[in-house]
Amino acid sequence: MNNPNPTSQTLLVVAALIQQQDRILIQQRPPGSWMEGYWEFPGGKVHAGEDPRKALERELLEELGVRCAVGEIEETIHHVYPEKTVLLLFYWCEILSGEPQGLEGQTLEWAKIDELNKERILPADLPLIHRLIDKGQS
Repeated sequence: MNNPNPTSQTLLVVAALIQQQDRILIQQRPPGSWMEGYWEFPGGKVHAGEDPRKALERELLEELGVRCAVGEIEETIHHVYPEKTVLLLFYWCEILSGEPQGLEGQTLEWAKIDELNKERILPADLPLIHRLIDKGQS
C-alpha cells in the first residue's frame, strides 16, 4: 500500500486483545487526545529499538496498571489516517496481576465482541473487529 505522504514515517503501534468470558476490554480515548471519544483496544506506540511484546507489556502497566502475558499475534493492520500512518500489531493477552484501571483518563469497558461494531471505534481497528465478529469469537 502506498503512503500518500512519503515524508511521514509509519508509527509502529501494539494493541492488546484481553478477553474475559464473552467480553473484550476496550478503552475510550480521553478528552483532548487525538481522536478523542473513539474506542480502541488498549496499547500504544513502540519506542525505537523496543521489542513489540515488551512495548505492549509496558503500555498495559502504564495505562491500565496490569501485568500481562503477551501471547500470539492475532492481526497486523496497516492504516493511513490523514495525520499519520500506523502499523498495528494486535496480540492476545492474559492479565497476570492487577485489575484494569484507566490510569491516563480513559474510560474502560468490557464489551461483547459481537456488539463492538455499534461503538465509535477507531477506523484502524474496524477490520479486526469485523473479522472477530465473523469468526464468532463472542
